[in-house]
Amino acid sequence: MLNGVQTRKRTQELKKQGFYNNWPKKKFGLITFHIYPEFNVNNEWFKKREKAYTANAKLLKVKPPKVNFYLYPTKEAGIKIGILPFYTFPKLKEIHGHLNQSPGHELTHILHEKINKAGNNPKNKLWIEGLCTYLNRTGTDQKKWALSLNVKIESLNPLNNWMTHVPGDLYPVAGSIVQYVVKRFGWEKLLLFLKSLKDSLEYQNKMSLKVFKISIDELQKDWLKWIKN
Repeated sequence: MLNGVQTRKRTQELKKQGFYNNWPKKKFGLITFHIYPEFNVNNEWFKKREKAYTANAKLLKVKPPKVNFYLYPTKEAGIKIGILPFYTFPKLKEIHGHLNQSPGHELTHILHEKINKAGNNPKNKLWIEGLCTYLNRTGTDQKKWALSLNVKIESLNPLNNWMTHVPGDLYPVAGSIVQYVVKRFGWEKLLLFLKSLKDSLEYQNKMSLKVFKISIDELQKDWLKWIKN
């Protein structure tokens, strides 16, 4: 099964081979889109991504960097050549994505690196994917989306089990946790918490007590009550 390390290695190989040299380019704001050959996309698709990127950067209070976005027509098209076309490399300012992704999710991964360096990320997957899902710019209510998955929310125990890995099909649950924190404590408190996180589960609990005045365990219990109500 493909992963991010394999995807990065494969994209580097393809670049050396000149694979992307004949891909048409379109620039919208700070984003340069590299488009799969003979694949026509309406300009509105690109404009939505540029708008989401700008709006989320303002919300996160960061200066957005330039980005290279490689666009594949489908997930299958990328996987066929050994690439996961739903992956972001924040340090490289590079995204490999496909047509049916949300406007904001992958681009928010680029912005997140500006508020909390990638080196702190291994134990922060819940908050990173939750933030990117919350800011995906689809207008979807994360709580309703999470409940529509028909899974037993009580059994997920995300705050304890998802620090290093969030299952892709359960991103909405992570998004609902961020939604709850914003609703209860406000955006500024969430931003302060995210900026403070480091690669340590114990440190996350310490910052939760400092910023939210409750422990991570209490936060999870309160979120469960909210999402089931």
